[in-house]
Amino acid sequence: MINHICRSSVDFGFCYKVFHANLKSPSTDLVGLSRIIIDEGANNASNNLEHVADLLHHETDPNKQYLLSHCVYGYDGAFGSFKVASDALDQGKFPDVLHDVRQGPYQLRQCIGVFATDPDIGQRNIIMENLMTMAIITAINLNDQPKIIN
Repeated sequence: MINHICRSSVDFGFCYKVFHANLKSPSTDLVGLSRIIIDEGANNASNNLEHVADLLHHETDPNKQYLLSHCVYGYDGAFGSFKVASDALDQGKFPDVLHDVRQGPYQLRQCIGVFATDPDIGQRNIIMENLMTMAIITAINLNDQPKIIN
């Protein structure tokens, strides 16, 4: 399943590395893979939010402050999307997981303008976009799996 998800992602090597670095068991099911990527996405968004907020706090140029404030907003929104998706996953609400992880890229668009001012943020955005894509692909697969009827 990891190979299937990673072949559909933007960066196979990155995807493969993220999953295998966090696998607790080689027989981890799709719910477990979803948990891995949602947790990784939330952690990454939280770390990036902290980094960008720190940059904003120390920035004196009004133009850069404006761009960084959009970045703070974007990463806060992406973090929120992952947290809501995590709650939905815990409740077994798989369609909600997919809906929630799909919100992340819209939130992150707020940070696109910062590419020109800070290459570090640009690289962080790329990693975050890869994680969001992996979360969406995993959630699509989660929703496509056969349902067990009792």
